[in-house]
Amino acid sequence: MTKNILTRFLTAVLLCTTTVLAQDEQDVDAIEKARQAKEAAEKAAAEASAATEAAIEAAAQKAAKEARETAKRKKEEEEARKLAEAKAAEEAELDAAATAAAEEAKRKMAEELGLEYESPESDVAADTDTTVSDTTEEFVAREPLGFNAGFTGSVGFINGSYITNTPVGGSLVITTPYGYKAGPLNLTFSLVLGSYNGEGNDEPLEALLYGLGANAVLAEFVFSETHIGNIGAGLGVRNFTGVSLERLLKKGLNLPVNVLVGGEGFLATKADDVSENSTYWGGLGVRLDYSF
Repeated sequence: MTKNILTRFLTAVLLCTTTVLAQDEQDVDAIEKARQAKEAAEKAAAEASAATEAAIEAAAQKAAKEARETAKRKKEEEEARKLAEAKAAEEAELDAAATAAAEEAKRKMAEELGLEYESPESDVAADTDTTVSDTTEEFVAREPLGFNAGFTGSVGFINGSYITNTPVGGSLVITTPYGYKAGPLNLTFSLVLGSYNGEGNDEPLEALLYGLGANAVLAEFVFSETHIGNIGAGLGVRNFTGVSLERLLKKGLNLPVNVLVGGEGFLATKADDVSENSTYWGGLGVRLDYSF
């Protein structure tokens, strides 16, 4: 009986020991699993944080790249705009210079042809949004007659022996548009009518002048006109040579008048009816011409 009790006791102890050991093993497994779960959670959190940082860095790099490209594009657009504006300004300046040169050429051509040139006029029509400017250019040919009428006054200071008091007087010269032009030389026909009073052999000398001749102008500056007709009581020749102020008065100041200054001389084959003497005289002459 004692043996049976001991056997049962040992069996009970063995069962208890086994149960305790099994319980310890279960507790150890739970702790290990908890530790492993914690490590896995920490690892997942670290990976999530790293992924978040990587995403933020990628987004920042993308934004920086886009900002750089935008800044570069804007800079290129600004440079292109400035270049286009500079080119447009240069083209406008060249166009203005070309227009001015064309207008000057037209003006000179009109002057050469004897036409009156009017500068371009601009008609500006404005609406709600835009303003449109129309410029009209035209030549206005008013068919000038081409005649000049001028009065020449002269004071003589040299004369022939027959003249005792150098004649003083004046003449009216009508210049016609008829003639021809050879290079810088312009030759036109003209008429003269004048009267000069002096003394010949201490007797009154009244010399009536009328005749036909030609006017020659070189380079619109130097002129010489000669008329053949009656001076006094017979055939005679009149010459007036000097300089013309046409460039200054007509071309420069746009005036319808011209002033000619020079020497005027007369040669008479028969000074008067009293004698058969031929004579001459000359002096300083000034003429005022009017164009119509």
